[in-house]
Amino acid sequence: MRKKIGEKSVKMMKMMTVFALALAFVFSGGFIGPVKASAAPDNEKKLPEKYIQGYKIDKDGKKTPVYNTDNAPKGKVAPKADEPTSPYAANYPKLSEDPYAPALESGTTKTDPPGKIGDIVYFKLNGVQAHFNGSEEFTDAGVYLEKKSDGTIEKGLYEVKTGATNTAPLEKLNEERAQNGEAWMVEKYGPSMAWSKAFDGTSKLKRESKFKLLGTSTVANSAEWWSGLDIEHGVSETESYSLAWTIGFKLSIEAGGGFVPGKTTTEFSTQLTNTFGQETTISDKVTYKDQTKVPKADNPAYQYDVYRGALYQLTNTYTLEPGTGLQELINAEEFPGDFGFKQGLANPSFQYNSKELYYPVTPGSHLGPGGQ
Repeated sequence: MRKKIGEKSVKMMKMMTVFALALAFVFSGGFIGPVKASAAPDNEKKLPEKYIQGYKIDKDGKKTPVYNTDNAPKGKVAPKADEPTSPYAANYPKLSEDPYAPALESGTTKTDPPGKIGDIVYFKLNGVQAHFNGSEEFTDAGVYLEKKSDGTIEKGLYEVKTGATNTAPLEKLNEERAQNGEAWMVEKYGPSMAWSKAFDGTSKLKRESKFKLLGTSTVANSAEWWSGLDIEHGVSETESYSLAWTIGFKLSIEAGGGFVPGKTTTEFSTQLTNTFGQETTISDKVTYKDQTKVPKADNPAYQYDVYRGALYQLTNTYTLEPGTGLQELINAEEFPGDFGFKQGLANPSFQYNSKELYYPVTPGSHLGPGGQ
């Protein structure tokens, strides 16, 4: 037997159904309202054929726009002659078309063809101290192998704080090796005397370049964007030693100290330019406040009330990748009293902050000179 539902009950059920549908519509986004800034982009609208992807600041401090067409394939819109490109253009971080979406933490990594390691390999030697620069004071030391211009290999100690070297504690061992040869030394003392393995040509110096995010935010279309952050680039005295241990470079030691501002970084630049076959500039440590401003949005067809700006800095990571011989030497059994290589490389990797900066903006918000 069916139960009869009264007229009032029917009306109540209808009202509840309408209310439930209204709630569903609200939570599905139907009642978001006419706030343009938070609306999803109109799928029918397309980005301009050419727009500014961002602005770069090169090592000379020059600001230039980077257009989305800088790396366009042949047949596509190409940049004009007065719109310079960058060797990192393909790897510049791109912001989302939605200014409310977060910025990427870093740009795509660009890896250069690996270069040859330097003529010196530095190793850790924790717990060992020695005299350096004629001082009677004992200071922390590491051990290194250096391949001389005549092909001979020398073993010595280096001061961790200054890069100063001292071969006196190993003088007899170096002389014995020079007189008898490596094979004789290996037979007498063991595999840790096969120093030539460190320079067998299989070890490489790797360089990866990418942009890391320093800061990001949104501003009204009518406003300029700027970060106001403190920027650091270059190497300090302490960092210069870490870089030297990684790339296998022997610092020029002057009376009274190791690091010589200007001279040291120039030597680094020359060394790395020769290693990778392209100009590389290493500078002394500099800290300054970022004052670079991004112009206000100039695309009248841009569909948001705000745009996102961000600041990225180019970083170069240098990594010494041991080859077959060097790894065998590190793993070799040592003889008693030997300043061996078991503790591994002194500084396998070093990150260098470049002077080059990049300021991306929301795609389509900036058209650049001449507008549309």
